[in-house]
Amino acid sequence: MIKRDRQSRPPSEFSRRYGHLWFVVPGLVFFLGVFLLPLALAFGISMTNWSGLGNNVQFIGLANYAEILTHGPFYRAAFHNAVIFVVILIFQHTIGLYTAVLLNEKPRFMQFYRTVLFLPVIMSLVATGFVWTLMLSPNIGLINPVLKSTGLGFLAVQWLSQPGTALIAVIVVTAWNSLGWAIIIYLASLQAVPEELKQAAEMDGANSRQVFWRVVFPQLSPAFTALTVLTFIGTFRTFDVVYVLTGPLGAPNYATDVLGTLIYRTAFGTSSFSSGDIRFAFGIAMALLMMLAMAAICWMLIRQLRRREIET
Repeated sequence: MIKRDRQSRPPSEFSRRYGHLWFVVPGLVFFLGVFLLPLALAFGISMTNWSGLGNNVQFIGLANYAEILTHGPFYRAAFHNAVIFVVILIFQHTIGLYTAVLLNEKPRFMQFYRTVLFLPVIMSLVATGFVWTLMLSPNIGLINPVLKSTGLGFLAVQWLSQPGTALIAVIVVTAWNSLGWAIIIYLASLQAVPEELKQAAEMDGANSRQVFWRVVFPQLSPAFTALTVLTFIGTFRTFDVVYVLTGPLGAPNYATDVLGTLIYRTAFGTSSFSSGDIRFAFGIAMALLMMLAMAAICWMLIRQLRRREIET
């Protein structure tokens, strides 16, 4: 009888209001263990002059962060990331959207087209870099012979060896690799537009162009927001493709140097660096500062683009 009374006892006020938090605890503990604790440790290391080798560690406070603000290579690499971001963003919001619109018309072999266009996304970035390194090679590559055979031989150059074309090659490879994301995101958004809205506009006398720009395009605002933020994060995390195509030095003459390669060689060095050039704590400081800047910019992007969604 006592056991039955305990089972029928109503839950306490605390259990009703906060009982669901027990389901959050495992994920919160995991998050604290794999993210916040290493982040705190990295911040502590960034406030020292540790090279990553030996036990010679001296606390220097925020000196590393102050040095970064006047560090020319940091701004040069950030500029390259910004150029890649702007070009890729324009490419995705034009070519990616146009391709998604064509696929939304459900052409013949649509599933085949979707698979082929999305295939570069699921490829390893390292494998992508190696494939394009071979294709862009002036000796055994495919790009230059194709240009010569089509009468565009004046465009056949050593793509990865000239400062004027190396960054262009990196952008082309990055665009090829990320186009599938734009197509899938926009295609899913296009398929979610209610047919009733388009039919109502057509009944009011709107042609196909007006239906798209006045009815369909405003409905794509959430896709525009998501794709913009994801593109920003992806391009400012660029490392694999640049490392494989042009190496950790961002060759030639740092023309393709990005924040990822700069942080890598600062913290770990390269084969051409001596142990005295390795500054592990300074590299961590650059990584943390980049993460903080990216978080702030992402927050501003989301805030502004969400406001645009409400207005449209």
